[in-house]
Formats: sequence, structure tokens, C-alpha cells
Amino acid sequence: MINKIKYRIIILLALASFTACQNDDVPTANIEAMVAEPGDLLNQAFPQNKVRVEGEGLMGLKKITLDNKIDISFNPNYNSDKSFIFTIPFDEKLGSRFGVQPITFITGNGSVTKNIEILQPVPTITKTTPAVATPGFPLEIEGTWFFNISSITLGGKALSYTVKSSSAIIIGLPTDAVSGSEIAITTPGGVAKKTINFATVVLVSNFDGGGSRESWNSYGDVASFSTSTAGGPTGNHAALAWSGSNANGYNGSSAGGGTSFLSTSNNDATKTFIDIDVSANVIGAQFAIQLNTIDGKDYGYNFKVTNVDWTTKTISLADFKDNYGFGANNASAIDASKVNEIKVGIVQSDTPNPSVIKFDNIKIRYQ
Repeated sequence: MINKIKYRIIILLALASFTACQNDDVPTANIEAMVAEPGDLLNQAFPQNKVRVEGEGLMGLKKITLDNKIDISFNPNYNSDKSFIFTIPFDEKLGSRFGVQPITFITGNGSVTKNIEILQPVPTITKTTPAVATPGFPLEIEGTWFFNISSITLGGKALSYTVKSSSAIIIGLPTDAVSGSEIAITTPGGVAKKTINFATVVLVSNFDGGGSRESWNSYGDVASFSTSTAGGPTGNHAALAWSGSNANGYNGSSAGGGTSFLSTSNNDATKTFIDIDVSANVIGAQFAIQLNTIDGKDYGYNFKVTNVDWTTKTISLADFKDNYGFGANNASAIDASKVNEIKVGIVQSDTPNPSVIKFDNIKIRYQ
């Protein structure tokens, strides 16, 4: 009986020893390298790169966590004892970031944490709004990877800008920007570049001697008119007053006609705009903007002032209507290159009495 017990103890010890040897043969999880594809970056990767993990004891992959907070999905069919593959995610809402950060792998044989560096991609510019920019106006730039911007330049000169998101930026274009200049957005990932084409802008009058039409006169039921009134947005401005007279039934001011403002190739009314800085003595004062007679029709655009402070009014030439702005036919089909005069007055039939309208920096713009 004693001998039987001895034999049983010996067998149990042998089994235990055999089992221990078997456990010793099972490797603990170990990672030797993380290789990004394509490019074979070692322990580095760009977002959306596939990463091949090499090592041993990697069978039974259960979980991958990046930066202690982002769970990474993977295909278990690409998991062997020696390797597996996953894709680097990048989600701002989840807190994705660039730089060196921990990545933890939990396999059937244990947990391993390594450091991986997520590299910032080179930014790209995909679109600008408007497609044709205007000097002195904002420009929105759409693209990718607008993170950690260090500078934005146009023709080598720094610009002011506002980052809306990692895919959209609004920049302030200088008034002296030259068409064909190159914009450059610099980040740690690289530089995105794009040539910017600008609209054709003709300064009609700024009442400081810089426009193509600076000698203005008034006509009709005008109480007073001056083109040298101080206090405009950029120096002197024009001021036209109407105090209720209806002797003529109309009023206005003009610098006369002459050479067309735009070239014959700039003939699309839907691409043509008139910019004018406006103000008035009273809310409700109604401006009348009129053109020279084109193809036998008199086009105009009328609008009321809603704020007595100076503001820039932008009018599409296509929104002008015949019969001095009161007709049914718009000017969308007219030849914009035939515009050679811009008149400014007050609509006497629907405006406070007295009304004083102020205007400055009249420009015609083709984009």
C-alpha cells in the first residue's frame, strides 16, 4: 500500500514537471518592431498608414489602445504568433494628436506597451472661396491637415488668418495683393502652396485723387453736394443732400462717362460687382445707383440704408434692373465691359426728408 502511494506521488510530480515545461515553452508577448507601410518607417507612422507589428507570442490579439484613450480596430484574420497588422486612426474628437505616444497591445500571452510616433502629414490646399480672390477682402481656404500652423504668407509676406478647423482657414488679403502670387501655409508637416488669382478691380473714385473718375458734379433736385467732405473711411468722401424739392423729380451725381472701366474680355455681368462705402444722416435714406445707358436701357439699383455707420455695400451688376431700377428686366445679360459711368443719387419718392447720403471708395470688380 505504501509503495502504491509512492508511485502515485512520483507520477503526480512528473506530470507537474511536464506541465511546467510546457508552460515554459509558451513565449510571453514581445514586440520587436512596428513597421509602417508604405515607406517602412520604424516605430513611426502617418495617420491612415498600415502598421505591421513583428515579434513573438502575438497570437490571440484582443485589444490595441493608442495614447491610453483611443481603441484601434483590427482584423483578427491577419493575426499570427509572429505578427499582425492594424491602421493608424486619427480622430480629433477622440483626442488624436501628433508626436510620441504609448500604444498598448493585449494578446493571449500578455500585454505589451511601446512608444510610437504619429507624424503630421504635409498640408494640402484643395479649394479657395471665392475661386477668384479680391485684394482687401477675406479668402477662405479649404484643405487638409491644417494643424500647428506657424505661418501663412502671400508672395513671401505674412498674412493675418483665423483657423476655423483643421480643414478650413480664413485669411485677410492685403489691398495691394498681386494676382498670380503664391500662398504658402507652413506647418510642422510641411508647406502647402497654391497660386492665387485675383479679381480685376478698378477704383472709380475715392475722392482723394486716386480713382479714374474724380471730378464729380450733381444735377436735379440737389440741395447741396460736396466731394471733399472730411471724415470718410479713407479720407475725403462725397456728400449729397436732398431737402424735399421735386422740381425735376430726380437728383444725382456723376463723374461723367468716357473709357469703359473693364476690358472687352470682362463682359459677364454675373461676374461683375460694384463696391461702394456708404453712410447717411438717417436710417431709411434710399440710395439710387445708376449706370450709363446700355443698349438703349437705363439700369439702376436702389437700396435703403439700415445703419448710419459706414459700411461697404457690394452690388452684383446682374441685380441691376432697367427703368432706373424700377423695371422688370435685370441686367444679367448685359455686356459688363460697356459700363463707363456710375451715378449716385437719392430716390425722392421713398426717403426721409431731408436725406444726406455719403459715399466713398467706389470700385468696379470682375471675378
